[in-house]
Amino acid sequence: MTYYILQTAFLGDVLLTLPMCAAIKQMDVGANVVLITTPAAAEFVRGLGIVDEVVAFDKRGAHRSSAGRGELVASLRSRGPITAVVPHKSMRTMFLARALKAERVVTYADAATRWIASDTIPYPMHIHDTRRHLKLLEPLFPHVLTIEELTPIRLFTSDDVAVIESMVPAAGGPVAVVAPGSAWPTKQWPADRYRALAERLVHSGVQVAVLGDAATQGMMQGLDGVVDLSGRTTLRQAAALIARANVVISNDSAPVHLASLQHVPVIAVFGPTVPEFGFAPFGPNGHVIEQRELACRPCSAHGTVTCPLGTHECMTTITVDTVFDTVLHTLHAHDENRYAPAKTNASSS
Repeated sequence: MTYYILQTAFLGDVLLTLPMCAAIKQMDVGANVVLITTPAAAEFVRGLGIVDEVVAFDKRGAHRSSAGRGELVASLRSRGPITAVVPHKSMRTMFLARALKAERVVTYADAATRWIASDTIPYPMHIHDTRRHLKLLEPLFPHVLTIEELTPIRLFTSDDVAVIESMVPAAGGPVAVVAPGSAWPTKQWPADRYRALAERLVHSGVQVAVLGDAATQGMMQGLDGVVDLSGRTTLRQAAALIARANVVISNDSAPVHLASLQHVPVIAVFGPTVPEFGFAPFGPNGHVIEQRELACRPCSAHGTVTCPLGTHECMTTITVDTVFDTVLHTLHAHDENRYAPAKTNASSS
């Protein structure tokens, strides 16, 4: 049986689909699992061994036209019996599933084009997205593995490890990875807070490495003890760095998922979004810092460019002390002889 997993949303969404792909491989050893995803996500997943094949669906380029999509569909139809699992509820993705003429198509019952599917399940709210996607397999398997039962997935190669080792030599102490970026400005804890946090961590004997893109370059300029890798790593190299970390501090964005999937302690700073959407850290090593008492939260499913109220209180009222103390508390759990837990002054979970 060939399983097509159609996930063409944001990169973070693709990351949270990978446990479902791995579950199929574990539950149906002879299965051929093919991930159909965006070109950027395809570049990340290809070669990791999580699935048998990765197909790039360039919905904004080569496959935007009907002719381009037709060529892709023709190449995918000739794989024998097909089952399509569609965690992404967009109309374009569902119509692609229909064009594949799969024997079975499984998606969520609230998808706009759910009539295309042979099987639907209710969209379960208030559970983590990885667990949500695993539920899509319930119509196909008598028992679906839980996230805890899955064999851990590897998100990088030995080449990625070598690159990171050359960029961030081992310093002998704990390593904190700081990821201050986000595609949405309202999901970003202020840059000056991240800089102050990094400075305090360095003074506490913690080596700090910064992950981000061109937008975060220069944020830590002039700080000794901070290695700024903004714009210098691939996503797989970022995953390799996170795997080395003692703790990760990030906004509600992809580094949170890279840490959770690798069981690395992670502290996620949430503002306009809330953990109940299903994208917070999961597992015992995950912590969320948020201002739960604000009535305006959540104001958006994905974040926005500007705060609807013009205050951005959900982020600006989270202090450096709060995040710093939570980091020390997390490090203390791994090295109680060196670090002591400290008092926090904002809501965290």
